[in-house]
Amino acid sequence: MHDEFLKWCDARIADCSARQRILSEDCRGDEARFMQIRSNVYGIFRSVYTALDGDMSQVLDRLASIPAAWEHSLAQAESHGEAEKAHIECIKLETADAIQHYATNLEAKNHD
Repeated sequence: MHDEFLKWCDARIADCSARQRILSEDCRGDEARFMQIRSNVYGIFRSVYTALDGDMSQVLDRLASIPAAWEHSLAQAESHGEAEKAHIECIKLETADAIQHYATNLEAKNHD
């Protein structure tokens, strides 16, 4: 399971980096920056997974606790009319949701 999660994260990071490069070449800087943010979120949880020695239950706990700060930041951005900041927080939360979905399914698959 350890290698499977890391390989999945690495593939997502590589995909984000490739898409970021293409967007940058097309002079779509904002979209490229948003892709970098997605890559960073995958990197964060890859690092968390590694630091926790692949303990998926602890990783799933972090997948609940870390995004809580992003949810708070999103609420603040929305209340202050900061559309770009709100969009960035949404990107982080969407990416964390994708990671949580994958990790939960991986955990369930390995307990069958």
